[in-house]
Amino acid sequence: MALLDRWDRQQEGYIKQREERFEVMFDVLQSALGDAFTVVDAACGPGSLSRRLLARFPQAKVIAVDADVMLLEMARVALAPDGARARVVEADLADASWCERVLEAAASLNADRPAALVSTTALHWLSPGALAEFYGAAGELVQPGGIVMNGDHMRFDSRWPTLAKVAMATRRRIEREAVANGEDDWATWWARAAAIPRLAALKEQRDAFYASRGQKRATSGEDCSVDFHLAAMRHAGFTEVGTAWQQFDNFVVFGRRPGGA
Repeated sequence: MALLDRWDRQQEGYIKQREERFEVMFDVLQSALGDAFTVVDAACGPGSLSRRLLARFPQAKVIAVDADVMLLEMARVALAPDGARARVVEADLADASWCERVLEAAASLNADRPAALVSTTALHWLSPGALAEFYGAAGELVQPGGIVMNGDHMRFDSRWPTLAKVAMATRRRIEREAVANGEDDWATWWARAAAIPRLAALKEQRDAFYASRGQKRATSGEDCSVDFHLAAMRHAGFTEVGTAWQQFDNFVVFGRRPGGA
């Protein structure tokens, strides 16, 4: 758990309002779905969001999905106290079979089809095509009236050079301040994880997996902009689409399927 705590603080070194973002997502879930529902944490990492979901919603069930075997092992440990309400699933979100794995996990929990899918600071790793496919699959996965929310980097692209410059300067300042206060940066945290014997082999395995994947985009280093995300959600059939939260180039985008109560 100490390593997970360091992960949380390292992440806050990039997004200072990280907890505020989580709270906005939880407020939306509670308002729309109440207190008892099944939710998918897509690209869950070590379980930071899933832990908070289970604590905030004692009647909810969580299916945590990721392809990173090392972070998933941390998630299994973090979510073990709530094992009756949580499942950890190894699956690649760029492979359409992840939905089948989620439904199998829901059945093992004796849970309804997921009413929501959430993700934070992860889906920028998907290519534009894979991201659009992901939103399409997520829209088919959740119940009618179900909700999908993605809180992630959606950086200002070349159309917005002034805002991109301000956002990058802010991000770097927050990171410098965090490191000056003794927190890990990205590389330091991963080196720390690799030094733990029970995680070392898993880190080698995850490094090999990601090295085997092609470059995200050969022609651009930019993450997809917020309007790309919103357009992809609309194309996937969500009829209520918008942004629920923003801090410079970090957003929570929201989509809701038609139907339901």
